[in-house]
Amino acid sequence: MKEKKNFNLTTLILALLLVGIAFFAGMMWMKNRNLEQGKAAGTADQTAQNEAETQVTPEPLESTVGGFAITKDEICYENEKPLIYYFGYAGCPHCSWNHPILQSVAKKFPTQIAFHDNMDKLEQDQDVQEKYAQISQGAVPFFVFGCKYVRLGSGENYGEKDEEKFLTALICKLTNGQPEKVCTPVQDLIDQIK
Repeated sequence: MKEKKNFNLTTLILALLLVGIAFFAGMMWMKNRNLEQGKAAGTADQTAQNEAETQVTPEPLESTVGGFAITKDEICYENEKPLIYYFGYAGCPHCSWNHPILQSVAKKFPTQIAFHDNMDKLEQDQDVQEKYAQISQGAVPFFVFGCKYVRLGSGENYGEKDEEKFLTALICKLTNGQPEKVCTPVQDLIDQIK
């Protein structure tokens, strides 16, 4: 009987010892796992913080006639003509409203501008889209006039006649008032453009 008690006591001590070792090993494993996760989270947090520090929040741009923003860029040219970019697609009702107006205005400047009409050709002039991505955010219609004046959205709120005048005046500003017969009627607007 005494042997049986010793056996039971030995078994009990051995079982408690094994449970203690298993518990201690589990605690160590959990501690290491939490440390690794903390390091990974810390690295991710640090990476996010570093990215946030390197991202430049653009200053708000000053605006001018027709709701166009004035960039800090120099006027861009192609073959010594100011570049005019339009980005839109036919499935966009605002693009479809503004596109014919811009086409009509651009025709008034046959030798004065380089018109890149990217209606339904959004894959073209990707460099320009990327350059102004913080402004356009990939949305359309998007206008870039001489890299100096940009606008996201249509001019529907102004109405067709005023929109035509604003677009004409902005292009006249870029062409130094040429052709004169086109620019003279909108001289009051040209004078308002910075």
